[in-house]
Amino acid sequence: MGIPTPEFKILLYGPGLPPGGLRARARFEGDHLTAFAHDVMLTVPAQQITLKAGGYDGRQWLIVWVAKEGTYSAMLQGEAALEAFIELAPTEIHRQLHRAQRRQTPAGRRFRLGLALLALLLLPLLALWLFWSNADRLSQWAVSHVSLEQERQLGELAYAQMLPSLKPLQHCQATRAVEIIGKRLTAESSYRYQFHVVEDPQINAYALPGGRIVVNTGLLRAADDAGEVAGVLAHEISHVEQRHTLRNLVHALGWRALLGVALGNFSDGLWGGMAARLGNLSYSRELESEADREGLKILRRAGVTTAGMETFFKKMAARKDNVPALLSSHPAGAERLAALRAAIAEQPGGRIRPFAIDWEEVEDDL
Repeated sequence: MGIPTPEFKILLYGPGLPPGGLRARARFEGDHLTAFAHDVMLTVPAQQITLKAGGYDGRQWLIVWVAKEGTYSAMLQGEAALEAFIELAPTEIHRQLHRAQRRQTPAGRRFRLGLALLALLLLPLLALWLFWSNADRLSQWAVSHVSLEQERQLGELAYAQMLPSLKPLQHCQATRAVEIIGKRLTAESSYRYQFHVVEDPQINAYALPGGRIVVNTGLLRAADDAGEVAGVLAHEISHVEQRHTLRNLVHALGWRALLGVALGNFSDGLWGGMAARLGNLSYSRELESEADREGLKILRRAGVTTAGMETFFKKMAARKDNVPALLSSHPAGAERLAALRAAIAEQPGGRIRPFAIDWEEVEDDL
């Protein structure tokens, strides 16, 4: 009887798998990685694997590869899985590990150690009381200690989890139009934005932590011109700039998320359902109002008409049947629309620079 090949635990995402991931095991067989659980077995050559690092110490990993049926990703589950992965990985994987680990900074490690010591001393005594008595402020505190790079990593992880269920469009009139609009609106931002257009009939757009914006084709079909799309994008960009999405996510996931994001730990099973959580999040009236006001400022700075934001949300709010998905997470009541009109009237826009976009061509291409 031969010696069993060592295995390690993973949380597996991909086409046909549960949105929250499938608990599975994996092993290296020569220069191939095999992942398996119940009646699922996947094999991929090591050279086709891409590693994405998370956490300050470079010890949280997302394994990603592309197959004919779509994109798969696997999150290593626990320290034992990481140790086994490092020990068993073939040469090509070790090269990626070394390259990624060199990017981790000493300052980041010191900050992580300091936060870990703080957690050991204080959080066991205060976490539950603080969370239940002041959850919103506590989530704001945690978010304020997350760097832009950590937030970007969290957004990448969320997008990787979502990708198997999305149908991204590439190199078409719609993607070019959204990129042109988005690039102008974010020209002065500290974030590195990425805009994705996906085939989905629902009228919706949503922001992920770190600067990824996803726009459904249903929203583009419902828009009458580039100005209306710019209004929606400016609103979503404001949710990123004000860190509303990150704050809502941390608040929804609870005290373990507070500790996880503060320590840069993205390996815990807690994050396995992050994509589903993001899909169900909605913003409070206060956050929506702030995103409206900040979105108007973005439009004005970019030389884009502010009327598009009002007309699009007014048009959506007027729909009596088949309420758009956009309004389930971004409620547009009469009070909000009145406040939006008042904000537009108080500070009218300056010189308008129209987009060089033929919207009829965009619509014909959808």
